[in-house]
Amino acid sequence: MSGRHGDASWYWPLSEARRDLKAGVGNPALWACVLMAILLMCGGADALGVRQITDTAWTYRESGGDILTISSPGGIRGRDCAALSSIDGVEGAMAMRGADAVTPIALPDAPYPAYEVTGGARNLVDITGSDGFVIADKVAQQLGLAAGDDLVTEDGVRHRVTGTFAWPSDGRLPQYASTVLLAVPATDLDTMFDACWVRAWPMTTQVRDALNSVVSKADASVPGLGNMPTPAKLNPLLAGVAPGAADYKARFTRFAVIPAMLLAAVTGAASVLQRRVEIAMLRQFGASGPQVAEKMLAVALGWSIPAALASLGALCLMLAPGAGSVPDALALVCDVGLRVVAGGLAGLYLGVIAASCSVSPSALPSLVRIR
Repeated sequence: MSGRHGDASWYWPLSEARRDLKAGVGNPALWACVLMAILLMCGGADALGVRQITDTAWTYRESGGDILTISSPGGIRGRDCAALSSIDGVEGAMAMRGADAVTPIALPDAPYPAYEVTGGARNLVDITGSDGFVIADKVAQQLGLAAGDDLVTEDGVRHRVTGTFAWPSDGRLPQYASTVLLAVPATDLDTMFDACWVRAWPMTTQVRDALNSVVSKADASVPGLGNMPTPAKLNPLLAGVAPGAADYKARFTRFAVIPAMLLAAVTGAASVLQRRVEIAMLRQFGASGPQVAEKMLAVALGWSIPAALASLGALCLMLAPGAGSVPDALALVCDVGLRVVAGGLAGLYLGVIAASCSVSPSALPSLVRIR
């Protein structure tokens, strides 16, 4: 050491740490691997718990679980239904009513049900093409048509097919699998419709109440309607509700940061105590406790930062597929991956500092005898 620490107390520990890392003193690669294992084990447990929640929610949504419908024949004003799209969390809303069946000249004995819909249908139905005269994929396959083709009805009228829409067989109402959707002009928004569809995530009580409000009370008293209609799932086979914010906050794996901190603290202390003879010698030669702690902390920084970055990258790869957008992905990474990694590093550095300060110069003779 040549007493350099006496002239620049902050410089020589950093210089010594750099030499140790270059020479591999204290097996920095080994401790980096141990830290990565801890972070991936604890962070991965939480990441898997979060992925289970998000994957279940995505499956629920992809099966139509984020769409509610309410029916009241002739009792829903189109403009009231369309206004639901202004509510936070609502991705789309459309009003629907029955129209004259579409009977293709090629299949005169097999008319297809048709519905008039307001603008915004593509936000609720997976439409390929544009709104207008949209046919279900099943109809397109039966007639050999695609967007841009003409469908000739039995009355000789040609209808340009503007788009097609998919209707998976996943439990959602099957009557729409062979239908035609006809877009109505904006001037028809003030007319009455039979149903209102809304897509929202999350499906809050506010959205349900707003969907209830689109039903005109005067029409609810029409004989035959019975009680006021209530919102229903587009896919009635979906049981319960999708996992939400409450499930995310209540997950048990959110406490994974605690074992990460404890195990990392033990790792940090162990990485220092393996060099306790060297540390005791430094103290005998005049190095102060803070100087030794600075050196060992600098060494730990050298091997822990790369390990932490690699672990965080792996956790990002686990979490990103469960997010629906870049902001959501960043939120998950910060709340799950970054929290565990930061907690692990904090525990590691506390362990390093505590172990460095625990070795006294008077312990050197006994440490040498033990060795």
